[in-house]
Amino acid sequence: MLDHNQALAALIGHVNGADNPAYLFWDEVQQWQQGVLEGFCGLGLLSKGVNTTSLMCTGCEQHCFMPVNLTEDAQRAFVVCDDPERQSHMGRIAVPLARLQQWQASTRQFARVVAGLLDLDWKPDFHKASAIYRLGMLPSKGGRRWVSMKVQPLRLEINRQVLPLADVLFFTGGALELDQPRVKELLDAPPSDTGKTYISDTSKREASKLATRAMYRDWHDEFLLLQGKHPSKSDAWYSLQIAKLSIAQGRDSETIRHNMKKPR
Repeated sequence: MLDHNQALAALIGHVNGADNPAYLFWDEVQQWQQGVLEGFCGLGLLSKGVNTTSLMCTGCEQHCFMPVNLTEDAQRAFVVCDDPERQSHMGRIAVPLARLQQWQASTRQFARVVAGLLDLDWKPDFHKASAIYRLGMLPSKGGRRWVSMKVQPLRLEINRQVLPLADVLFFTGGALELDQPRVKELLDAPPSDTGKTYISDTSKREASKLATRAMYRDWHDEFLLLQGKHPSKSDAWYSLQIAKLSIAQGRDSETIRHNMKKPR
Protein backbone atom coordinates (compact mmCIF):
# COMPACT_ATOMS: atom_id res chain seq x y z
CA MET A 1 0.00 0.00 0.00
CA LEU A 2 1.32 3.43 -0.96
CA ASP A 3 1.85 6.01 1.78
CA HIS A 4 1.24 9.75 1.36
CA ASN A 5 4.58 10.50 -0.28
CA GLN A 6 4.50 7.50 -2.60
CA ALA A 7 0.95 8.35 -3.69
CA LEU A 8 1.95 11.99 -4.19
CA ALA A 9 4.83 10.96 -6.46
CA ALA A 10 2.44 8.79 -8.48
CA LEU A 11 -0.08 11.65 -8.72
CA ILE A 12 2.55 14.11 -9.94
CA GLY A 13 3.60 11.54 -12.53
CA HIS A 14 0.01 11.31 -13.80
CA VAL A 15 -0.32 15.09 -14.10
CA ASN A 16 3.08 15.43 -15.78
CA GLY A 17 2.01 12.99 -18.48
CA ALA A 18 -1.38 14.52 -19.31
CA ASP A 19 -2.29 17.49 -21.51
CA ASN A 20 -5.66 17.76 -19.75
CA PRO A 21 -6.71 16.84 -16.20
CA ALA A 22 -5.46 13.37 -15.29
CA TYR A 23 -7.98 10.82 -14.07
CA LEU A 24 -7.37 8.19 -11.40
CA PHE A 25 -9.53 5.09 -11.31
CA TRP A 26 -10.98 3.50 -8.20
CA ASP A 27 -8.68 0.49 -8.62
CA GLU A 28 -5.59 2.69 -8.32
CA VAL A 29 -6.61 4.67 -5.25
CA GLN A 30 -7.42 1.40 -3.49
CA GLN A 31 -3.66 0.78 -3.48
CA TRP A 32 -3.17 3.82 -1.24
CA GLN A 33 -3.04 3.68 2.53
CA GLN A 34 -6.17 4.56 4.47
CA GLY A 35 -6.74 8.30 4.66
CA VAL A 36 -4.54 9.25 1.69
CA LEU A 37 -7.42 9.73 -0.78
CA GLU A 38 -9.47 11.74 1.69
CA GLY A 39 -6.41 13.83 2.56
CA PHE A 40 -5.62 14.62 -1.08
CA CYS A 41 -9.24 15.64 -1.72
CA GLY A 42 -9.25 17.82 1.39
CA LEU A 43 -6.09 19.60 0.28
CA GLY A 44 -7.43 20.18 -3.22
CA LEU A 45 -4.88 17.97 -4.96
CA LEU A 46 -7.76 15.77 -6.15
CA SER A 47 -11.41 16.38 -6.91
CA LYS A 48 -14.20 13.95 -7.64
CA GLY A 49 -14.70 13.35 -11.36
CA VAL A 50 -17.64 11.93 -13.27
CA ASN A 51 -18.00 8.16 -13.27
CA THR A 52 -15.90 6.34 -15.83
CA THR A 53 -17.54 4.68 -18.83
CA SER A 54 -14.77 2.11 -19.35
CA LEU A 55 -12.45 0.12 -17.12
CA MET A 56 -10.32 -3.01 -16.89
CA CYS A 57 -12.43 -6.17 -16.94
CA THR A 58 -11.64 -8.76 -14.26
CA GLY A 59 -13.67 -11.55 -15.85
CA CYS A 60 -10.60 -13.45 -17.05
CA GLU A 61 -6.83 -13.31 -17.18
CA GLN A 62 -6.84 -11.06 -20.28
CA HIS A 63 -7.84 -7.97 -18.25
CA CYS A 64 -9.11 -6.09 -21.32
CA PHE A 65 -10.09 -2.43 -21.06
CA MET A 66 -13.83 -2.53 -21.78
CA PRO A 67 -16.87 -0.22 -22.01
CA VAL A 68 -19.19 -0.34 -19.01
CA ASN A 69 -22.94 -0.93 -19.39
CA LEU A 70 -25.64 0.03 -16.90
CA THR A 71 -29.01 -1.56 -16.30
CA GLU A 72 -32.07 0.58 -17.05
CA ASP A 73 -32.40 1.62 -13.40
CA ALA A 74 -28.65 2.41 -13.26
CA GLN A 75 -28.38 0.32 -10.11
CA ARG A 76 -26.07 -2.31 -11.60
CA ALA A 77 -23.09 -2.17 -13.92
CA PHE A 78 -21.57 -4.85 -16.12
CA VAL A 79 -19.29 -5.50 -19.08
CA VAL A 80 -19.78 -7.93 -21.92
CA CYS A 81 -16.76 -9.78 -23.28
CA ASP A 82 -16.21 -9.12 -26.99
CA ASP A 83 -14.74 -12.58 -27.50
CA PRO A 84 -17.72 -14.70 -28.71
CA GLU A 85 -16.38 -17.92 -27.18
CA ARG A 86 -15.78 -16.39 -23.76
CA GLN A 87 -19.00 -14.37 -23.92
CA SER A 88 -21.09 -17.52 -24.33
CA HIS A 89 -20.09 -18.94 -20.96
CA MET A 90 -19.34 -15.75 -18.97
CA GLY A 91 -22.40 -13.71 -19.92
CA ARG A 92 -22.61 -10.36 -18.21
CA ILE A 93 -19.62 -9.70 -15.97
CA ALA A 94 -20.78 -7.73 -12.94
CA VAL A 95 -18.90 -4.56 -12.00
CA PRO A 96 -19.35 -3.04 -8.50
CA LEU A 97 -20.68 0.50 -8.86
CA ALA A 98 -17.87 1.74 -6.61
CA ARG A 99 -15.35 0.82 -9.33
CA LEU A 100 -16.89 3.41 -11.65
CA GLN A 101 -15.71 6.26 -9.43
CA GLN A 102 -12.74 8.30 -10.52
CA TRP A 103 -10.92 11.40 -9.36
CA GLN A 104 -9.14 14.11 -11.31
CA ALA A 105 -5.99 16.15 -10.77
CA SER A 106 -4.73 19.06 -12.84
CA THR A 107 -1.85 21.49 -13.07
CA ARG A 108 -4.22 24.23 -11.92
CA GLN A 109 -5.06 22.31 -8.75
CA PHE A 110 -1.36 21.86 -7.99
CA ALA A 111 -0.71 25.56 -8.67
CA ARG A 112 -3.43 26.54 -6.21
CA VAL A 113 -2.10 24.20 -3.50
CA VAL A 114 1.52 25.37 -3.93
CA ALA A 115 0.44 29.02 -3.83
CA GLY A 116 -1.37 28.32 -0.57
CA LEU A 117 1.74 26.71 0.95
CA LEU A 118 3.66 29.88 0.02
CA ASP A 119 0.96 32.08 1.62
CA LEU A 120 0.22 33.70 -1.72
CA ASP A 121 -3.28 34.96 -2.44
CA TRP A 122 -3.29 33.28 -5.83
CA LYS A 123 -5.80 33.78 -8.60
CA PRO A 124 -5.59 31.71 -11.82
CA ASP A 125 -2.90 33.33 -13.97
CA PHE A 126 -1.87 30.84 -16.62
CA HIS A 127 0.33 31.94 -19.52
CA LYS A 128 -0.44 29.44 -22.26
CA ALA A 129 2.38 30.50 -24.60
CA SER A 130 5.05 29.71 -22.00
CA ALA A 131 3.06 26.97 -20.20
CA ILE A 132 3.50 28.59 -16.82
CA TYR A 133 1.40 29.67 -13.82
CA ARG A 134 2.53 32.87 -12.17
CA LEU A 135 1.83 32.31 -8.48
CA GLY A 136 2.89 35.67 -7.04
CA MET A 137 5.82 37.58 -5.61
CA LEU A 138 7.76 36.87 -2.43
CA PRO A 139 10.23 39.09 -0.56
CA SER A 140 13.96 38.36 -0.78
CA LYS A 141 17.25 40.09 0.06
CA GLY A 142 17.26 41.60 -3.42
CA GLY A 143 13.62 42.71 -3.40
CA ARG A 144 10.40 40.99 -4.32
CA ARG A 145 10.73 38.15 -6.84
CA TRP A 146 8.27 36.17 -8.91
CA VAL A 147 7.52 32.55 -8.07
CA SER A 148 6.03 30.54 -10.93
CA MET A 149 5.07 26.95 -11.63
CA LYS A 150 5.87 25.43 -15.00
CA VAL A 151 3.94 22.45 -16.36
CA GLN A 152 4.76 19.21 -18.16
CA PRO A 153 6.62 18.45 -16.00
CA LEU A 154 5.61 20.37 -12.88
CA ARG A 155 8.45 22.62 -11.74
CA LEU A 156 8.90 25.66 -9.53
CA GLU A 157 10.76 28.56 -11.14
CA ILE A 158 12.40 31.21 -8.96
CA ASN A 159 15.02 33.63 -10.35
CA ARG A 160 15.11 31.58 -13.56
CA GLN A 161 16.19 28.56 -11.53
CA VAL A 162 13.98 25.52 -11.82
CA LEU A 163 13.21 22.78 -9.30
CA PRO A 164 11.10 19.68 -10.00
CA LEU A 165 7.99 19.99 -7.84
CA ALA A 166 8.44 16.38 -6.73
CA ASP A 167 11.74 17.40 -5.09
CA VAL A 168 10.27 20.13 -2.88
CA LEU A 169 6.71 18.97 -2.15
CA PHE A 170 6.29 16.24 0.47
CA PHE A 171 4.34 15.00 3.46
CA THR A 172 5.62 15.06 7.02
CA GLY A 173 3.48 13.44 9.70
CA GLY A 174 0.48 13.51 7.39
CA ALA A 175 0.83 17.24 6.64
CA LEU A 176 1.73 18.54 3.19
CA GLU A 177 4.81 20.78 3.20
CA LEU A 178 6.96 22.70 0.76
CA ASP A 179 10.74 22.85 1.20
CA GLN A 180 10.71 26.45 2.42
CA PRO A 181 14.49 26.66 3.11
CA ARG A 182 15.18 25.66 -0.50
CA VAL A 183 12.65 28.22 -1.76
CA LYS A 184 14.25 30.96 0.37
CA GLU A 185 17.70 29.97 -0.90
CA LEU A 186 16.57 30.50 -4.49
CA LEU A 187 14.77 33.74 -3.62
CA ASP A 188 17.93 35.21 -2.11
CA ALA A 189 20.27 33.92 -4.83
CA PRO A 190 21.31 36.28 -7.65
CA PRO A 191 19.12 35.84 -10.74
CA SER A 192 20.66 33.39 -13.18
CA ASP A 193 20.18 33.28 -16.95
CA THR A 194 22.62 30.43 -17.50
CA GLY A 195 21.73 27.85 -14.85
CA LYS A 196 21.95 24.28 -16.02
CA THR A 197 18.31 23.65 -15.18
CA TYR A 198 17.04 26.51 -17.33
CA ILE A 199 15.69 25.64 -20.76
CA SER A 200 14.19 28.25 -23.05
CA ASP A 201 10.44 28.13 -23.57
CA THR A 202 10.98 27.89 -27.33
CA SER A 203 13.17 24.81 -26.94
CA LYS A 204 10.67 23.18 -24.61
CA ARG A 205 7.81 23.84 -27.00
CA GLU A 206 9.70 22.32 -29.90
CA ALA A 207 10.70 19.27 -27.85
CA SER A 208 7.10 18.85 -26.70
CA LYS A 209 5.81 19.00 -30.29
CA LEU A 210 8.28 16.34 -31.41
CA ALA A 211 7.37 14.08 -28.49
CA THR A 212 3.65 14.47 -29.24
CA ARG A 213 4.16 13.63 -32.93
CA ALA A 214 6.13 10.52 -31.99
CA MET A 215 3.34 9.47 -29.64
CA TYR A 216 0.73 9.91 -32.39
CA ARG A 217 2.84 7.79 -34.74
CA ASP A 218 2.95 5.02 -32.13
CA TRP A 219 -0.85 5.16 -31.84
CA HIS A 220 -1.23 5.04 -35.62
CA ASP A 221 1.06 2.00 -35.92
CA GLU A 222 -0.82 0.14 -33.17
CA PHE A 223 -4.16 1.10 -34.74
CA LEU A 224 -3.10 -0.42 -38.07
CA LEU A 225 -1.90 -3.57 -36.29
CA LEU A 226 -5.16 -3.99 -34.38
CA GLN A 227 -7.21 -3.23 -37.49
CA GLY A 228 -5.38 -5.99 -39.36
CA LYS A 229 -6.10 -8.50 -36.58
CA HIS A 230 -9.67 -7.36 -35.85
CA PRO A 231 -11.02 -5.65 -38.99
CA SER A 232 -14.63 -5.59 -37.84
CA LYS A 233 -14.07 -3.68 -34.59
CA SER A 234 -15.10 -0.05 -34.05
CA ASP A 235 -12.77 2.90 -33.67
CA ALA A 236 -13.83 3.14 -30.02
CA TRP A 237 -12.71 -0.46 -29.47
CA TYR A 238 -9.31 0.19 -31.08
CA SER A 239 -8.75 3.30 -28.99
CA LEU A 240 -9.72 1.49 -25.78
CA GLN A 241 -7.15 -1.23 -26.49
CA ILE A 242 -4.44 1.37 -27.16
CA ALA A 243 -5.38 3.25 -23.97
CA LYS A 244 -4.26 0.34 -21.80
CA LEU A 245 -0.79 0.23 -23.40
CA SER A 246 2.26 2.19 -22.28
CA ILE A 247 2.25 4.11 -25.59
CA ALA A 248 -0.97 5.81 -24.42
CA GLN A 249 1.16 7.88 -22.01
CA GLY A 250 -1.84 8.55 -19.79
CA ARG A 251 -4.11 9.87 -22.54
CA ASP A 252 -7.74 8.77 -22.52
CA SER A 253 -9.34 6.69 -25.25
CA GLU A 254 -11.22 9.65 -26.75
CA THR A 255 -7.98 11.58 -27.28
CA ILE A 256 -6.44 8.50 -28.85
CA ARG A 257 -9.46 7.94 -31.12
CA HIS A 258 -9.16 11.46 -32.50
CA ASN A 259 -5.45 11.12 -33.28
CA MET A 260 -4.75 7.47 -34.13
CA LYS A 261 -5.80 7.38 -37.78
CA LYS A 262 -3.43 9.88 -39.33
CA PRO A 263 0.34 9.58 -39.02
CA ARG A 264 1.91 12.83 -37.83
